[in-house]
Amino acid sequence: MAYEACEAATALLLRKYGKALFRKAASPASRLSALGKIASLLPTCTLRSAESEIFQQFSTPIPLGAGSAELSRHYGGRSRALLEPSAGTGPSSPRTPAAPLVLNELAECRAMLLSSIFPANFVTRFDAAQVDDHLHPVAPSVVLMNPPFSAMANISGRMADTTYRHIASGVARLADGGRLVTISRANFSPEASAAWPDAFVRLQQRGRVVFTAAITGAIYAKHGTTTETRLTVIDKVAGR
Repeated sequence: MAYEACEAATALLLRKYGKALFRKAASPASRLSALGKIASLLPTCTLRSAESEIFQQFSTPIPLGAGSAELSRHYGGRSRALLEPSAGTGPSSPRTPAAPLVLNELAECRAMLLSSIFPANFVTRFDAAQVDDHLHPVAPSVVLMNPPFSAMANISGRMADTTYRHIASGVARLADGGRLVTISRANFSPEASAAWPDAFVRLQQRGRVVFTAAITGAIYAKHGTTTETRLTVIDKVAGR
């Protein structure tokens, strides 16, 4: 709970001063540098709660969240929503988006913190792997995701296709022409593992993978892990 409180405090800090920080930072590189300095002030997570282990809760590092937001910022028009299906202790974006926020978080502690940080937003508590079933008629133009790698709600043990289920549900809920940006395990790529080409074929029946890149595990060091991850961008094609 103490570490989650630190993350929530960081979210509040960026809500209050994020706009000023981004005005002063002239380039994306300088913004990332400033955000990296803020992230370095957080304590390193060395003791994880039972809930965080069960749900595989690893919050999005601030610089990685900034990168995700940058990849999606031209898609978040004021007429559409920005959905975070696994919002954790605060949105991935380090600055308040122009589009309305739709926040979902299954874990009770994190959902409570989210409601405190964003009192004007109703925080839902659905299984993000089924977000398409529960959030009708919301059709966001942007979905930012950081799903668990293998943990599924109400299922003991590990499920190899957890990430795919979350992403597929997010793409299904996305508005035509919208963009989904997701963090995943590094091997969630058609080239990186023999297990995933079929999954990507199914995903591209509804959308188009326009970018994917592996991310060094060092960016998660403050979060208590150095597991390599991947950033993937999927654009939903109209009529699919």
